[in-house]
Formats: sequence, structure tokens, C-alpha cells
Amino acid sequence: MAGQCFEIEIRFDTNRWVILIPEINDATEATARDKVELAARECIATRTGIPIGYISVWVRD
Repeated sequence: MAGQCFEIEIRFDTNRWVILIPEINDATEATARDKVELAARECIATRTGIPIGYISVWVRD
């Protein structure tokens, strides 16, 4: 199945990971590094209407 990949940028800031998603001009956060990808995919799905299963992210950290 075809999907869409989004590049994200992350940085740690005071007990949370800040996730920047330039392609949709939005940001979100996660409490742990292993939750970054899911948080980004959820944010993208909410903002774009693309089903979460069709979204992948590439982390630039």
C-alpha cells in the first residue's frame, strides 16, 4: 500500500521530547524517546486526515 513519509525533527527539552513537523507546520511532544514516532504520526493523521497506518516518519535528531 502506498503511504506518505514525513521528516520530523526532535529535541529533548526539560523532561519531554519536542517534535517539529515542518511539512505541516506543526509540533507535538512525547514523554519518552520511544514514543516520538507514534506521537508524530498521531499529530500528522489528525491534522491531515491521512489514516495513521499510511503515515511513516523519518527522524532527524
